[in-house]
Amino acid sequence: SCNRVARTSTLLIACFSLLSRCTGQNLRGYADVPAGIVPMLGWLGGEPTGSWNPLGAEHVVADNEGDTLFNVNGRLDFCKTICSNYQGCKSFAYCDGVCFLKDGEVNVSTPRHNNTFCTTYFWSSETVTTTPEPARIEEPVCRSFSSDLSMNQLQQYDGNPEAESRGSVDIFMCTNGTMTASLVLHDGLSELIATHIHHCSGGSTPQKRTGVMCIGPPVVNFCGHDAVGLMMLALRTRACAQATTSAQEFRITWACQGRKLVPSLGLTVMDLVTDMIENPNRYYFNVHSLASYNQWHPDFRGVSRGVIELNSAPVATTTLAPMDPDDADKCYDLYSQLAMNELQEYHDNVDARALGYASFTLCANGTLSATVLVWGGVSEVIAMGIHRCHGGDTPMTKTAEMCQGPPVIAFCGENANGYLNYGVQYTEACAKYSGLGASRTEDVEGTVVPNEQGETNTGELVLDIVRNPHMYFFNVHSLDSYGFWYPRDIGMCRGSMNIGQPSSSDEP
Repeated sequence: SCNRVARTSTLLIACFSLLSRCTGQNLRGYADVPAGIVPMLGWLGGEPTGSWNPLGAEHVVADNEGDTLFNVNGRLDFCKTICSNYQGCKSFAYCDGVCFLKDGEVNVSTPRHNNTFCTTYFWSSETVTTTPEPARIEEPVCRSFSSDLSMNQLQQYDGNPEAESRGSVDIFMCTNGTMTASLVLHDGLSELIATHIHHCSGGSTPQKRTGVMCIGPPVVNFCGHDAVGLMMLALRTRACAQATTSAQEFRITWACQGRKLVPSLGLTVMDLVTDMIENPNRYYFNVHSLASYNQWHPDFRGVSRGVIELNSAPVATTTLAPMDPDDADKCYDLYSQLAMNELQEYHDNVDARALGYASFTLCANGTLSATVLVWGGVSEVIAMGIHRCHGGDTPMTKTAEMCQGPPVIAFCGENANGYLNYGVQYTEACAKYSGLGASRTEDVEGTVVPNEQGETNTGELVLDIVRNPHMYFFNVHSLDSYGFWYPRDIGMCRGSMNIGQPSSSDEP
């Protein structure tokens, strides 16, 4: 209700953003159509039909792609969402984790040529079909995965004797059913009774939708105990290594064979492994001990877990040159994918569907700029900035996944009294939502926020962000989120900082 806004007179401006909730009216008229799910591409007043399609086949690009609007890093579905919500984007080239948004018209008849790394995608309201290739016998695809294990936020409880349990696992999986895992675990006390790969199920935030904090069923069994009454989901191939009295804190289980569980999402072994290769962050490795099973029975929460990561295949990549801290004029490109964080959830949040993408150029000489695209929100965007992690007691709360911390660089925002104050003057206001439902603030200048000692060493700050991007996050604030969280600067949507926005010379 609007009563919460009355806590202070400085928040009267926030009532405008809450009006839609108090009166049942939509501020912009787009809350019922989740931006990023229904492609917009200039259509108004009705849900378009169609789909994004490759131009003939993979590794084929259009001869004339038009001009590049800007580049984003992300998976194919994310690139489709970005182009769908950016006015003027009519096609894009997807190049192994990077997409180049284009303004050129592309259709099934567009002249094209082969490309080693990239594929052109275009929007079509009609069904596009391609001639299938002759059936051929497929060789098994094998990939290696890994996961760093520690007590997860969901595994905490008072009096936990294994709160410091940590370790790592190396996993090898093939589409023909070959599965092995080698596990190293430190500081566990009670007997290990099960190890699984779990698949994420549902979730309302990026953390709950991915292995960071998701909950889901086990899909692959590895080592464990087959005794009746324990977690006997299927026959294990061997027991997990147990601690000895002489080496209580350290145990290793080598090359334990895995077994796919039934029904395992209704997927075949080939489909399951393929999905893990394409979506590793939708899976997590979970270790269960007697102590944790006793605490959480009959749930499968476990003692320590970690997000599955796909190890890099031996392919050609472009990497950043080694940093030279003495080069005061060096600039770095970074990016951040934005969504409502676990910490930003609240009831009746009108901006719960807000998503976004931000690209940055940060230079040690003090030149700081950002271009930020936000869509799916309802209330006005009033501030944006980079924050540094501070404190935390778990891997998630110590890093950008779920940490909290003060702003270190301010970008756009409102300087009027009563709005969110980062401690410096914003160089310009954030862009308003357009008629298509997107806010794009282009090349906004950043300002370093003085630290507790009043210092602003831009060069050291930029180099620390580049060296430790996982300790920084980009945060976007709306009127509605500011009204709810006041006086804290929790924000509407956020994302961890990442290195790797490609330069224009990498375009297809």
